[in-house]
Amino acid sequence: MSIVNLPSFRVLGVQTRTCNADEETLKTARLPLLWHDVYTELVPELPADAPVYGVYGGYESGQDGRYTVTAGAVHKPEKCNLDLVEVTVPSGQYLVFTGKGKMPETVIRVWLDIWDYFKREDAPHQRAFTTDFEVYRGREETAIEVSVHIAIR
Repeated sequence: MSIVNLPSFRVLGVQTRTCNADEETLKTARLPLLWHDVYTELVPELPADAPVYGVYGGYESGQDGRYTVTAGAVHKPEKCNLDLVEVTVPSGQYLVFTGKGKMPETVIRVWLDIWDYFKREDAPHQRAFTTDFEVYRGREETAIEVSVHIAIR
């Protein structure tokens, strides 16, 4: 885990609104379909070394409320049939958690670590619940690197 100060940047992608409770069952989960669309329609059109982003924002009430997820990239490929929206990741201070391995298990494990970290009474940082984001690097399903950036106060 590390702390970084980042400038703002934009991400173009597809978007949905959900909550963690909805994501616990396949019947109500929206994120698998969102990521499926990104990895079948957008990612094949990106350069092999281009990172893929998941941007979390519009938090209603902390980690248990509704939030908006935008999955995409910093550049729009020439060939893309998806209706993309643009979001801006604001500049600021982020606490970064990382993992590498098979998806989605690895990113789930990283988020569990994040939630455990912020549950601790002695955690030196507090989540801002403004904008958080994931960065995925690599295309090999069993060796994707993910870094999750959590906005802190």
